[in-house]
Amino acid sequence: MSLSNGCCEDSKTIPHPFEGYRGMGGSGNMELFDAKNPIPDEVTDTDALQKLFEDFKLVPFASANKKTGHAYLTWLLTLSKLSPTNAACIEKIKNYVVGGKAKFVRAEDPEYNSGLKGGPMTASENKAFSDALKETVIFEGGVIDFHKKILGSAKATGNAFVECSISTINGQTKANLRYLKVTDVMYKVTAPGEMKVVVISPVWEDGYLKKNKPVLLPVAPDFVEENGVKKAVFHLKVGDGNWYGRPDSQGSDVYKYREVQDSIYVTKQSAANFVGQIILEVEDDDAGSAPAIDNEDAKKSGFKSFVDRLTQNFTQKGKDPQSMMVTARPQGARPMSVFQVKPNTNEKWYEVTGKISESKIIMSHGVTLRFMGLDVSNGFSSDAFVADYVMNVEPTINETRTELMVFTNKILSFVWDFAGKSEMNQFSLTFSSPIQSQIEQYKSTQTQQENGRSDTNNTV
Repeated sequence: MSLSNGCCEDSKTIPHPFEGYRGMGGSGNMELFDAKNPIPDEVTDTDALQKLFEDFKLVPFASANKKTGHAYLTWLLTLSKLSPTNAACIEKIKNYVVGGKAKFVRAEDPEYNSGLKGGPMTASENKAFSDALKETVIFEGGVIDFHKKILGSAKATGNAFVECSISTINGQTKANLRYLKVTDVMYKVTAPGEMKVVVISPVWEDGYLKKNKPVLLPVAPDFVEENGVKKAVFHLKVGDGNWYGRPDSQGSDVYKYREVQDSIYVTKQSAANFVGQIILEVEDDDAGSAPAIDNEDAKKSGFKSFVDRLTQNFTQKGKDPQSMMVTARPQGARPMSVFQVKPNTNEKWYEVTGKISESKIIMSHGVTLRFMGLDVSNGFSSDAFVADYVMNVEPTINETRTELMVFTNKILSFVWDFAGKSEMNQFSLTFSSPIQSQIEQYKSTQTQQENGRSDTNNTV
């Protein structure tokens, strides 16, 4: 690339920033590109699973690396259950997004503000939409539980799948919306531009799939019709992946993993090594005597080894261990040495690193320590929680609710068109905030205070 200064004939050449790295086998000094995965074992597929994807032409969850493919999904689900902070964040966000009752509002563009205020729905419009919804749509498990499952799946893995089945009997159209477990759905390999298809099965094993034919369904907006029933799968995908989404909190995945690892270590240490590990160093007698550590003698006595005899006689693992043994040694004998090997039970270490992981995970979910119920100073505020919620958390909750309800209302739009009720597209389904009254009261108080200060300034 050449750059002219505009006044002279001379021009300067700007070197390519990656000049010298093209075509090279390695990346030179650019170590960032060679960063090694710190958790390879947890996200590596087994040989059998890799063969399954090749035989059935399926797209693994990672979709880019054969060795770290579908096991990544299992890893994310593990983090959503066993990382206490991550699990708590997901549950609390679910309760605030879908915690209130379902309600109806006028449909709005989720991306653009036209400036036109349609106003609240009238009583007749509300009843008409409610009746149409109840007559036409079945949310499997109930509307609240249905949406909590979708949101929980999206927050944990970045994906949620819904099967939509539409049928018309005696002139009455019914749509059944069924939540699909993210572990039951995989994309089938298709070329760019072809209709996307998912494969649905509760078990992904070669023998099971050959005996139990999996279900293949197109991804909306494409539908397939079988025996008068139109079917499609709707996919809520977080992020811009080609096939599968990623959780919006993935920036703290390493910290979630750290929480899981710490809890597993402490649990195993408590269960398997209740007493501290001890090393006893003893001195053998002269060469003509039996050794102090005699495995053969222990085996003759019915033990596996000298260490097994010591374990069975003097630790909690034995059936009837001795708590104390008194012995005497000859005069002039050297003292016996005893060393204790302590496990990593440094309370301060776990406290500090735990708080770091906790804060990183909470931050990645877009919420705050106070929202999660952790001890935070209130300062001079008497409405600390509501103030923190309105300023810091409500935008996250509203954005999450909007994303969820845009997905649901997109499905309903297809249903209304199939049912011949396109006029219902002017209304939308959504949920109330469980603390809406407190929020409105707080905002009203703030407005009154602002007006009071304004009147004082004008008077002065």
